[in-house]
Amino acid sequence: METPVKEPKYKLPKESLRVGVIGDIIFDAIILLIFGGLFVFDYLFVWPAWIGIVLLILFIVFVPFGVIGYFATVIDHRNWRYDMDEEYVQLRQGAWFQKDQLIPVTKIQSVETKQGPLLRKYKLRKVEIETMAGEYSIPGLPEKEAYALRNEIAAYAKAKEEDD
Repeated sequence: METPVKEPKYKLPKESLRVGVIGDIIFDAIILLIFGGLFVFDYLFVWPAWIGIVLLILFIVFVPFGVIGYFATVIDHRNWRYDMDEEYVQLRQGAWFQKDQLIPVTKIQSVETKQGPLLRKYKLRKVEIETMAGEYSIPGLPEKEAYALRNEIAAYAKAKEEDD
């Protein structure tokens, strides 16, 4: 007999999209600075012509990928869902290639929240769930929700452990 699993219903907040986009912008800016530095070195040190051509081709290829990366972040954010009950933590992500994960509460070894500088600015935290099979994360939840979810997962995991 199969137990029906409900669809995950909770979405990520809009602030987590801002964090994702800002992270993409920072990454793209660093890559552009590296390209700029290499172009300056190519000009100053008169490197062989083929190096300049390769740099130009790589730059031309990089720019569209930076734009596509922005749109991918927005689309992925819109399709991210999570939920939790006594049996499972459920994660769903992806627009084109959807990935559904059911994490049995009985298999959870640890759960923690993490916060980097961008998440701190927007008062968000990432919830990380660790099992023997690997790590799973829910990015960018408001601090109160992240702590509540962490505590709820820990309480269910402990209750299941005591029942066994």
